[in-house]
Amino acid sequence: MKDFSSKTRSISLYRNDRGTNTIFNSQAATLFFIVGIAFKLSAAPGMLNEEFGSSTFWVFLTYSLIDVALAACVFAFCRRDGDALLRATNSGIYKVICLISCAWLTLKGLFHFSYASSYLTHELFEGLEPSLIYIIFLLPIIYLGLKGIRTIARTGEVFFGIILIMLLVNVVFVKTQTDFARVLPIFSEDPSDLAKAFPRYGVWLGDFVPFVFVRLKNKKLPYIAIGVTGTLVIMNLIVLLGCAIYGDALKSVTDLYIRISGFNQLSKDVGRMEWTNLFGMLASSIISLSFAYFGTLSACERALNTNLPAKIGFPAVILISILFIPSAQSVTEFMVSKFGYGMFSLAIFLPVTFIMILTKTTLKYPHFSRLMNDEYIVRPKSDTIPNSLAGKLPATV
Repeated sequence: MKDFSSKTRSISLYRNDRGTNTIFNSQAATLFFIVGIAFKLSAAPGMLNEEFGSSTFWVFLTYSLIDVALAACVFAFCRRDGDALLRATNSGIYKVICLISCAWLTLKGLFHFSYASSYLTHELFEGLEPSLIYIIFLLPIIYLGLKGIRTIARTGEVFFGIILIMLLVNVVFVKTQTDFARVLPIFSEDPSDLAKAFPRYGVWLGDFVPFVFVRLKNKKLPYIAIGVTGTLVIMNLIVLLGCAIYGDALKSVTDLYIRISGFNQLSKDVGRMEWTNLFGMLASSIISLSFAYFGTLSACERALNTNLPAKIGFPAVILISILFIPSAQSVTEFMVSKFGYGMFSLAIFLPVTFIMILTKTTLKYPHFSRLMNDEYIVRPKSDTIPNSLAGKLPATV
C-alpha cells in the first residue's frame, strides 16, 4: 500500500511537470521531416554510392524503411506516455538504457556536426578561421537545445514551410539529362557482400530517438502518419533523381541536398538556385543537432537525475574533437568503419528496448498507466442530489 501511494504521488508530480515536454503531433511531424532530411540527404547518398554503386537507391530505401519501423516504436512509446510512467515507477533498466542513449546521441551529434562544419569550412567559407565557424555554428544549437523541445518544435514549424517549398520547387523544376536505368542492377555486388557492408552506415538511423522523452498532444488529423510517409517519399525521390542524374559520379557529390537545386530551369530567370537549399541545409542542420542535444540532456537527466554532465559534455566533446582531430573527415571515416556496426545495432536496440520496457511495466502496474491520463477523462455531469425546490424531497414530519 505504501509503495502504491509513493508511486501515485510520483505520477502526480511527473504529470504536472511533463507540460514542458509536450508538443502537438503536427509539430512532431514537422520536426520529424526536418530531422529526417537534414543529414540523410547530405552526405549519405554520396558515401553509399562509393560503397554500393548502382545499389545506392535500394540501400537508401532499405535504410528508410528500417527507420520508419523504428519510428513506429518510438511514437508508440510517446502516445502511451512511456517516459512519465517509467520515471514514476523508478525503472532501473530505463535509467540504464537512457544512459546508453545519452552516449549514443552524443556520438551522433559529433558525427553530424563534423560533417556540417566541414562542409561550411571547405565549401562556403574557405577564408575564415575554422574554429570561429565551429563556435558560431554551435551557439544556436546549444541555445535551442537548452530552451527545450517546445522551442525546437516551434522553430521547426517556422522553417518547415520554407524548407519544404524550396525543396519541392527545386525537385519539380529539375531540368537535366536523367537515366533511371542507372539504379540497375539492384545488386551491383553479391548480396552477401552488400549485407556485410550494409550495417556500417547505421549512423544515419534513429535520429528521432529523442522523441521518447516527448509527450504528444493530438490534433484531429493523423499528422504523424502524414509526416513520416511524406518524409519517406520526398527523401527517396531525391535520392532516385540523384542516382539518375549522376550515376556512379554521385560519389563525388558532397551534398546532394544542395546540388539537386543546381539543375533547375528557373535559374535562367532568377539566377543560381543553390542558395535556396543551402539555407534549408543550414536551418535543418541546426534544428536537427539541437534536437539531438535536447535528447542527450533528457536522457542524462533520466539516468543520473541531473543533466549537467550532458549539458557540458555534449558541446565539449564536439569542440574538443573538431579542434584537435586533424580532419573532420577522420570522424566520418571512423563512424562508417567497424564502429558503424555498433551504431547500427544501437539504433535498432534502443527503440525496440524502450517499447519492451514500457510494455512490461504496463503489465506489471496497469493501474499506474491508467492514472497517467486520468486528468484527460471527461466524466458526464450527474445530478445525484434531488432538487428540493422542485418538490423531489419527501416531506418530513
